[in-house]
Amino acid sequence: PIIESTLLKPNEDIYKIGKGDQLYVTIWGLPEVFPITGNTNTELNTRRVDSNGNIFFPYVGLVLAEGKTQDELRTDLTNELSKMFKNVQLDISIAGFNSQKVYLLGEVTSPQVIKLTDIPLTLSNAIGQSKGLNTNTSEGEDVFVVRQILNQDPQIFRVDLSSPSGFLSAGNFYLADNDIVYV
Repeated sequence: PIIESTLLKPNEDIYKIGKGDQLYVTIWGLPEVFPITGNTNTELNTRRVDSNGNIFFPYVGLVLAEGKTQDELRTDLTNELSKMFKNVQLDISIAGFNSQKVYLLGEVTSPQVIKLTDIPLTLSNAIGQSKGLNTNTSEGEDVFVVRQILNQDPQIFRVDLSSPSGFLSAGNFYLADNDIVYV
């Protein structure tokens, strides 16, 4: 079933860590155990989420990171490290967003894959990143977003981008991981 643009609902979920993401972990107050280097690309402070959704962290072992927010993972690591160290102060940032993507296909000027970050991406921003609709071949009234949901039939949203009001709707529609935008 196609859901018309008047029913577009934004996806306002907080970014969830996924497989392949690069995490930068900083721990203050324990420089002899966890040095702070000041370089966000250092191997000592960077952890990659493996194919099972885990990271390895010293004094903790394997920790499930996939599906958690930065705050949730920060709390988990702080709790585990607090069993061995006092006054643990820890921060996590995402140094590389690699796990979530949106696909722009069809009659856009520059078809591409856009990586999702912790800053939500609207449909109008994605169209803008692809340098807009192809002015020679696109049919702006037939823009589709195919949303794939695990163990469910995909949802297909239709939006008319042939008018300014369509772009206003698209500016309020947030894309989700694995969405396919087809013009």
